[in-house]
Amino acid sequence: MKKIKPYITTDISNIAGHYNENPPKFKNIKIMFDCLKFEFFIIGIADWKLDYWIDYKESYKNFIERGIVNRSPPGVKADKIIIMTAIKHGCLMLSNDNYYKDYPELFPSESWFEEHIRKFDIINGELRIILPR
Repeated sequence: MKKIKPYITTDISNIAGHYNENPPKFKNIKIMFDCLKFEFFIIGIADWKLDYWIDYKESYKNFIERGIVNRSPPGVKADKIIIMTAIKHGCLMLSNDNYYKDYPELFPSESWFEEHIRKFDIINGELRIILPR
């Protein structure tokens, strides 16, 4: 029997800016997709302003046009959309961002956030999900 891959929603802006890289790096987004695409159905969500900051704008624009990356509407924080998407699909959220805790009213329960957030690292061109302790 074939196993169905789970969904994961990813914070594209946080991934592109891993280690506070300036400008944010398109290669980090590509690494994430390449490393996770066989394990998960990836829902990539970015802040609408990332278009202005990212290094390879044309490559990033291509990901948006193909629906690989979804942008939050202007003026709307991607964090809120990431949380709502994770709730809708019952999936994990991949981000090192600490701002999610600013939206406790969106969480279905007090423990929900800790159960659904996963941190990551990028080492030698490979994205690794850090498992909770």
